[in-house]
Amino acid sequence: MDDTAKPVTHQRDLAKLPRALAPLIERPQWAVWRWTPKPNGGWQKPPFMAMQPERHVSTSDPNTWSGYTAALAAVQAGHADGISYVLTENDPFAAIDLDHCRCTITNSIDVWAQNFMQSAVTTYQEVTPSGAGVRIWGLADGDRLHRKFTFTIDGKEIAAELFRRTSKVLTVTGYRLDTVPSFTNIDKVFDWAIVWGERRKAAAGAAAPIGDNGFDSSGCRYSIDEIEQIVREGAPPGTNRSDVFHMIIGHYTGCGWDVERIFEHLAQFTQGIGGRYLGEDRLRTEIIRSAGKYAKAELPQPGNDGWISGRETKAPQPEQPEPKQEQKEPPPEEDDSKLNDDGLDEELDDDQEDDASPQSDPKLPQMHAHGDVDPRPLTSWLIKHLIPAVGHGLLSGQWGAGKTFVVFDIAAALSTGQPFLGHAVKRQCGVLLIAAEGADEVRLRLNAVVRAKCGGMQRAPFRWYETAPLLLHKGAVDTLVAMARQAEASLQAEFGLPLGLIVIDTIAACAGFSRAGEENDNAVGQAIMNVLKAVAQEIGCFVMGVDHFGKDLLSGSVTNTRLAVRKHRGGRQGQEYPFTLRVVEAPEPDEDGDPITTMVVDWLPAGASAASQPEPDPWSKPRRQDQRTAALRLKRVLMTILSEQGVDLPIASDGPVVRMVDQKLVRKAFYAATPAEGDSPKQKAEFRRKRFSRALDWAEDEQLIGVSEIDGVTYLWLRPKSPDEDEPED
Repeated sequence: MDDTAKPVTHQRDLAKLPRALAPLIERPQWAVWRWTPKPNGGWQKPPFMAMQPERHVSTSDPNTWSGYTAALAAVQAGHADGISYVLTENDPFAAIDLDHCRCTITNSIDVWAQNFMQSAVTTYQEVTPSGAGVRIWGLADGDRLHRKFTFTIDGKEIAAELFRRTSKVLTVTGYRLDTVPSFTNIDKVFDWAIVWGERRKAAAGAAAPIGDNGFDSSGCRYSIDEIEQIVREGAPPGTNRSDVFHMIIGHYTGCGWDVERIFEHLAQFTQGIGGRYLGEDRLRTEIIRSAGKYAKAELPQPGNDGWISGRETKAPQPEQPEPKQEQKEPPPEEDDSKLNDDGLDEELDDDQEDDASPQSDPKLPQMHAHGDVDPRPLTSWLIKHLIPAVGHGLLSGQWGAGKTFVVFDIAAALSTGQPFLGHAVKRQCGVLLIAAEGADEVRLRLNAVVRAKCGGMQRAPFRWYETAPLLLHKGAVDTLVAMARQAEASLQAEFGLPLGLIVIDTIAACAGFSRAGEENDNAVGQAIMNVLKAVAQEIGCFVMGVDHFGKDLLSGSVTNTRLAVRKHRGGRQGQEYPFTLRVVEAPEPDEDGDPITTMVVDWLPAGASAASQPEPDPWSKPRRQDQRTAALRLKRVLMTILSEQGVDLPIASDGPVVRMVDQKLVRKAFYAATPAEGDSPKQKAEFRRKRFSRALDWAEDEQLIGVSEIDGVTYLWLRPKSPDEDEPED
């Protein structure tokens, strides 16, 4: 076999997948894969974005996923070899991988794998792309699980890997091995598989069979269901309760449970097998004593017949003892928290074992080597050429310069996906503000910028806290991460958007300095920046600290305000963007009838000063009032729909990816917001149609929007006001 030749892909017509896969097809969690050579030989199948097949998929970033149709189109266009489904912790689906179990010439499947398939006979099963593996798909309600068992059976290295409530990119071939029309629950198969794997692992180095300790020669005499019934209800009639208790402890010990986990499980059932010991306050002691006996001897190796339907099949005793197979030392269990979210560990090659690379020291940071495959993009932007997707920094300036108003303006751009200062927003996202100062102004300022810059959308993807942990105190990173995760869960649930920007306003207010003068200590400043960095890397976002200086050095007002870019590692430095602050009124007055005012940012042309007048809103150009009203209404509706229902698509096959929205959605919202003239429904419909059509044509002529037809659907998007839109994608 030529290892340098591209492997044959074993899959069926991806455009006509089996009906059982319909629940996966309905979800926008798809990617593509292609055969990629490994640096040390062999092949792997890393996942890539369907819309940008040169970029890797991240299981933690839904923006890198797509629908099934887009993934299929990428394969049909020759950009990839197959499609993959991005399994997540929130999915009701689960999967089991059986590697190196199928002969690609005879199509025969090894006995050990057939036992898995028989246990899951009621659910969907298919061949993996290499043709040498089998994947079982099903539904699951159990706890999070990602376990891998590797053994030598009949002289061949095999592996079984379990995925439930975990993040993983899994290939889909449609090469089915059954005619099952739907997924069914496979939680019991997982229970059986864990026992199967743990007992084989425990038996790999067994020196002698265990004596009279509750196990027969082929393993536990009770099925999984029977064991759980005994735990809840007690020992079966006619059995010795003490022996059964000892057998139950041995079962859970063989499954890898520690004493505390066994105690917590048994202590739930006062009438169960541990009830008597629980009542005598010695349940934990008895568990320790029983588990200790099992620690002195290993379980026997089960026969090749394996386990069927939760019960081991007892193999007939041979007349002559057979020599033991030499067992490969099984690898340590994989920890979900340490899995690479790019999915590159997904069945690297069904036809050969994983790389036998030296083990890294877990106490040291990850080491990188030039030439190694690295799924991370070279550059990844939140706002292109301005703010990276993951990183940390400061927005610093003189007191009264309008820093917080600039923060809200950035948030408006990120929330709607519209360009910021001519720079394309590469990751539409939600924003979290930690308001250590000015908490009472957040609602007022946020409402103002939403009205002025976001088309008056009803709800914006913005969250905030009005208290903050002290950054220099112990536990600050953990607290901030917990706050951020809560915010991101809320944003995902309501808007389907990730958390992309965290703002801490201000650093001085929540630093927690222990003595006077620490704010000027470089070491203290670096410690604060380290906190921001740790949070950014943990969440995968940009963390921005707002900091001011000179509050006691200036009287009067600040003039000639501008945003200047300093120490920008990923782009040009020294850029300056002049701006002025414009006073706006809230729709409702205060309790005394006086206006409530705040400010929003108006950006000025390059080279202008704050005394210059800002450029007028280009959407306000029409001279006739009715046309201007229609144009502004179109702007407001388009921004709202882009934020709530927009999709990321390329303008052309080789064009940049922008945030788009189906024109039908915009038309429907525009009609709903347009008071119609006319006596009949037909006249009113025609009035709205003309207003929408004229506003749309005018906006396209003014190059405020773009229009394109993709796969038979007409999409609209906001056009940037900068040549930046024509730059190649990162």
